[in-house]
Amino acid sequence: MQADSASSIQVPKQQLETPDGSIAPALQQLLAKTELTFTHTGTNAVAVVAKEKQSGQEENESPLLPEEEVIVTGRSLTGSHLRYLKLDSYAPIDVLAQPELEITGAQTVSELLKFLPAVSGNSTSTSVTNGGNGTATVTLRGLPASNTLVLINGRRIVSNGFGGEAADLNTIPLSAVDRIEVLKDGASAVYGSDAIAGVVNIILRRDFDGLSVNSYYGQSERGDQETSSYSVTWGGGNENTHLMLSLADYRQGEVLSRDRSISDSADNRTRGGTDLRSAASPQGFIALADEVVTNSPDGYRTWTMEDLYNFREYTSALVPSERQSIYLALNHRLQDDTQAFAEAMAIRTRSAAAMAPTPVFTRFDNGDLTIASDNIYNPFNEDILDVRKRVIELGPRAQHNGTDTFRFNAGLKGLMDDWQWELTAAAHYTRARERLTNLIDPYRLSLALKGPDICSENSDCVPVNLLGTTGSIDEQQLDYIRASSYVDGVSRMASVTYIADGPLGKIPSGDVLAAAGVELRREEISFRSIDAGGSSFIGGASSGAAHGYRLIGESFAEISIPLLTERLWLDGAVRYSDYSDFGTTANPKLALRWRPWPSLLVRASYATGFKAPTLVDMNQTGYQSQEFLFDPCTNSDAALLTGCNGQADQSRIQYLTEFGGNPGLQPETSDNRSLGIVWTPGDFTGFHASLDLYDIRQNDVIDTSPQYLINENANNGLFSDRVQRDAGGDITRIVATRLNIGAREVRGVDASMRYQHLSKELGLIRWSMNGSHINRYLNQLAPGSPIEDLTGTFVDSASGGAGSLPEWKANTGVYMQRGRWEGGYTIHYVDSLEESFTLDNEFVSRDIHSWTTHDVQIAYAVPTGFRFAIGVDNLIDKAPPFAASAFNDNFDARTYDIAGRYWYTTFSFNM
Repeated sequence: MQADSASSIQVPKQQLETPDGSIAPALQQLLAKTELTFTHTGTNAVAVVAKEKQSGQEENESPLLPEEEVIVTGRSLTGSHLRYLKLDSYAPIDVLAQPELEITGAQTVSELLKFLPAVSGNSTSTSVTNGGNGTATVTLRGLPASNTLVLINGRRIVSNGFGGEAADLNTIPLSAVDRIEVLKDGASAVYGSDAIAGVVNIILRRDFDGLSVNSYYGQSERGDQETSSYSVTWGGGNENTHLMLSLADYRQGEVLSRDRSISDSADNRTRGGTDLRSAASPQGFIALADEVVTNSPDGYRTWTMEDLYNFREYTSALVPSERQSIYLALNHRLQDDTQAFAEAMAIRTRSAAAMAPTPVFTRFDNGDLTIASDNIYNPFNEDILDVRKRVIELGPRAQHNGTDTFRFNAGLKGLMDDWQWELTAAAHYTRARERLTNLIDPYRLSLALKGPDICSENSDCVPVNLLGTTGSIDEQQLDYIRASSYVDGVSRMASVTYIADGPLGKIPSGDVLAAAGVELRREEISFRSIDAGGSSFIGGASSGAAHGYRLIGESFAEISIPLLTERLWLDGAVRYSDYSDFGTTANPKLALRWRPWPSLLVRASYATGFKAPTLVDMNQTGYQSQEFLFDPCTNSDAALLTGCNGQADQSRIQYLTEFGGNPGLQPETSDNRSLGIVWTPGDFTGFHASLDLYDIRQNDVIDTSPQYLINENANNGLFSDRVQRDAGGDITRIVATRLNIGAREVRGVDASMRYQHLSKELGLIRWSMNGSHINRYLNQLAPGSPIEDLTGTFVDSASGGAGSLPEWKANTGVYMQRGRWEGGYTIHYVDSLEESFTLDNEFVSRDIHSWTTHDVQIAYAVPTGFRFAIGVDNLIDKAPPFAASAFNDNFDARTYDIAGRYWYTTFSFNM
């Protein structure tokens, strides 16, 4: 309702009864003698509106005026700068608010979002070990994390320091979060770049009064993943000034691969998979002129496939990590209609992952690693080109990641002639560091494998024995070849934003709402790696370097026009963006909202979107890695393939790959369409249901896809300059430069139902169901290449795939509160998937089973402010389903959880 409608109405003080727990009779009694009525706009939302006038009825005026003016401003929803007077969004929004956050038992934002139905694909977290970097991201609709925009309080934040592709959720403390709004629709017209798949808007606490102390402790039933969390929040002030302070500490223990049956071995033949053990074993793989041998207690013997090495004895399945944070929010009223605000946040994160000792592949690693015939440890009197050795004497590789993030926002906001305005200045900074130890310097090793005539030319050269038994590499040799890699990256963002919104005018059907604003932003990325002179150390990766910045100027506007009073609205938005490095782009959005009946809302929208190439995409040089890929030339039919020079080595699963930036990249573009209905029956006041269809079509996708290059090279003889092979047909190097070459189309359905009932007998009961269905996920790696439907499939990200894309992902749960007792029960479901891989030289497919878990929490609160809860996640101890093509731990850690049954307790005090 409008402010001037409310300001002239008074009702006497009344004692209203709710005999059955429903608020409807009380509201009917309260508004009985006014021109107002109410309607339900959601399970927890009621809108007070003017009654429809009967024909010939005159406008009544109230003879009483209130002592204070009442102004109803509405609330802006994620996806719009307009402050709607009714909670009617033209796109589906999931809201996770108190007490939903408490009842989940989640202690991190990434943990909370991982099981949302709309989240699928390659999101990262501390569950991702080999290939992870301690950060956490979210991937809506199965699109890359860079296609989902993460906001804090509706404002853009700095991306992570390791590459600037997406925001790091680990730098947002859950203890400071009031609610999380997930917009499942494109929003480039409102927010600019990256909002192709949707927006995750994290609303922090700002107006909290009092003191809140919270503690958490949990561990798996097997005794690992010991996790603790502590937070203190205080807020207070007077009518002009309010200050809030929040401190938090979070520590998560590890889970080792060897401690779970799903992940304890890389040999998956008994499960219907392949043997993924490594040819680089402590005993060695030594290819001589006429045979391949290995070490044994009785000397050298012929090498067999049973000599492959199980590297899972050393690896982490869940990375131990810790985070500390401080958050400060200040509001100060300068005048009746103007106030100043400031928000400051500092976060420190640390993690440490373990990997198996460094493997050496002399034929395929950097440098000339041929073992000379006159090397003092070579008993075979011939040059040896191909030796594969696991140097366990070095000890396990240890990867240490650390991030320090600082965010500061300050500004003014106020009200002027029914228009609200806000001016904000922001400065964000994040520094990320990574150290990987117990690697090998390829150039020192190259010298150490030569004969005395070469090694003696270098005074500090120490010959190294790669041909001996375990323990034959002594400390002097280890000290000579041992190395550590370092990556140091910084991301910065500074911005100034001005936004104003309010009624543009009044037409017979209602108020026309509008918003407009401008934003100036500077983004900068700078990172470098310390490696082997521009190449990767053996056992690690070279991230290279990237240095760049861009200036961005944007203007935007929105409008909402009521075409029929309380029945039909036309919404529009447009954003114009000017980037200093690639040019300009304009993205509009149009939406219709139609309410044929008070209980039914039909909504439809069309929008274009874009994702700017990251500064790393455009500026990176020297990135080199051993990628987990598949070469079709290793199959038995290799002689029939155009690009194969005979059958390549079947035991290889990693290939040296060089990636590179491209300053000529253009933005990825998209078209987003949606159509949905929302049903909120007035005679069933606690019920809310919605069904939304979405369609995302994306072009000019930035991709490197070394797997695509290999496939085209092997099958069609293409890209011979990018896929380099030796005379035997084995790949020696892959060169992959980023290009705008890909295209996607994702289409599906979101469905949700919620019901709430309050009665004296049962207390408060809430039930909800939320599901997301991918109807199709069409992916084309490059123009002219086949279009694949990835719906319901799993292709590991280590192989360049999109991860798990289940047709259905859903959750349902019930929450009860009666007196001092609370309880929650939640079911998470992930549909079955299909994967394809090579088994015994045949390309086969298999099913990855569906996965269902059950979470339970019971809590008791006392009047003095104490609350105690005990909960268990994965109540029936359901292991993640086996995936034969998953590199990390034989399952997709981005979709499932390896911990098993997990117990936790929480204790809190609020006053």
